[in-house]
Amino acid sequence: MLDYLRQPCFEKLFSLARKKIQSLNGLRGAVTLDNLSPVDQDLISGFLGKNCLGRTRLKIPLLEIDEVLKNSPLEMGLYPFLELYFNERILTNQEISATREHRWAQFFAQLQEQAQTPVTQDWLAQLWQGTGSGYRTLLALYQDNPQAALDEASICVKALDYLATHPGENLRIPVFAAKLTGDPHALDLENSLGRLLYYGLLHFLDKPETDYTAEGKRTLFREAGLLDDDVSSNVLVAGLRVCQDDPRFTIFDVANATGSPLILPLRFLAMPTRWQPGQKVYMTENPAVFSTILDVYPATSLPPIICGSGQPSVAALTLLDQLVQAGCIIYYSGDFDLKGLEIAIRLAQRYKQNFRPWCYDNETYLRVPHGKPAAANQINNLRKLDVPWDKQLVHRMLERKLFVYQESFIDKLINQFNNRHPKLAITKG
Repeated sequence: MLDYLRQPCFEKLFSLARKKIQSLNGLRGAVTLDNLSPVDQDLISGFLGKNCLGRTRLKIPLLEIDEVLKNSPLEMGLYPFLELYFNERILTNQEISATREHRWAQFFAQLQEQAQTPVTQDWLAQLWQGTGSGYRTLLALYQDNPQAALDEASICVKALDYLATHPGENLRIPVFAAKLTGDPHALDLENSLGRLLYYGLLHFLDKPETDYTAEGKRTLFREAGLLDDDVSSNVLVAGLRVCQDDPRFTIFDVANATGSPLILPLRFLAMPTRWQPGQKVYMTENPAVFSTILDVYPATSLPPIICGSGQPSVAALTLLDQLVQAGCIIYYSGDFDLKGLEIAIRLAQRYKQNFRPWCYDNETYLRVPHGKPAAANQINNLRKLDVPWDKQLVHRMLERKLFVYQESFIDKLINQFNNRHPKLAITKG
C-alpha cells in the first residue's frame, strides 16, 4: 500500500499534511488540493472511500486522513504514517522551537562551566538573554556551526578571564593569540574569533558599541592590555620640523637638509615628540604625488608634507592628532572621487578649524579637462556626500559625472606652496 501512496497526488496530499501539522502543532485544520485531474479524483475517492469525481478542488480535514489511515491495512494514524512515509521524525514548530531553546541553553551552560570570573559570567548571561554585546555575531556563528561557535566562544571566555585576572600585563595580540590557539592571526578582526573578542572587550571595559574604526578598535584592545603590531602601521613624511630641544631633532634636521622622506611607524609616534608649533602641514592622498613634490622642491625649502597613502593609517591619524595639538594646520588634497572625498570629510570632521582644503574645491575640479567616468552606483553615493568646505563641489561633480585625480592637477598643488617655484610641466592628454 505504501508504494501505491507514492503517486503524485498522494505525495502532494501528505506534504501539505506534514506542513499543516508542523505549523498548527498537531492534527488540526485541513489541507486543500487544487487542480485535481480525473485520475487524481479517482485515486482520492478510493483513498477516502467517498465519491470525489468531478471535483477539481478538495478540502480535507487532517482528522479525516488520520481516521482513514487507522482503518487501512497500515493500521496507523497520520502522524506515525508521515514519519514512515518521509523517513524522518515529524516535529511541530513548537517542538522545533523547544528543541532549539534547549540546545541554546546547553550551549551556554557549557560556556558558563568554563567561565572563571564575574566579568565573563555576566557577559554570557547577557548573551543568553539576547542583550549582550556581540549577541548577533555569536548567534550567526552558532547558526552556521554550533560546535565551531562553542570552540571560539570558549577561547574568547578564556581570553577574557586571563585579562581580568592579569590587569596591567600588556601583551602583543599575535603573541596572545598564539598562546590561546597556536595561530598568531586568530584574533585578527577579520576573523570571527577576533570579532567576538572585540565584543567581549566592550563588555569587559563597559564601552558602548559605537566606534568601529580601526583606530577605535585598536584603542579598545590597548585599554584591555592587548597591544597590536606598532611597526607595520606607518606614515610617510618629509619636511616636518621639531623643536631643537627634542631628543630626536637631529633625525628630522638631517632628513630635511637632504630632502629625505621618513617612514614613521606607530611605535615612533608613541614616544613624545615636540613638534614645532604652528606649522602649515600639507597632506596628499597618493604616494606618486608626494614623490613628485619631493622631485621638484629644493631639499632645504621643502614644506612639511605627509602622504596618507589612501585611507589614513592609525599611524597617520596619530601623527595628525599630535600636529593639531601643537597648533598646526592641516592642508589636505585628495582625488575628486568617492574615496578621496570621504577621507577628506572625515578629516574635516575630526580636525575642524585646523583643517583646510588644498586645491580641493570646485574651481580646481572644473579646470581639469580629463578624468574617469563615474558609474551609476557611484553617482548615487556621491549625492549622499556633504562637503562642508565647498557646497558646490558635489553639484559640479554630478554635472560632469567625472572623477578627477591628484596627478592631473599636481602643478597647481606645487604652485600653492610658493609662487617662486616654476610650474611643473604636465602633459595634457
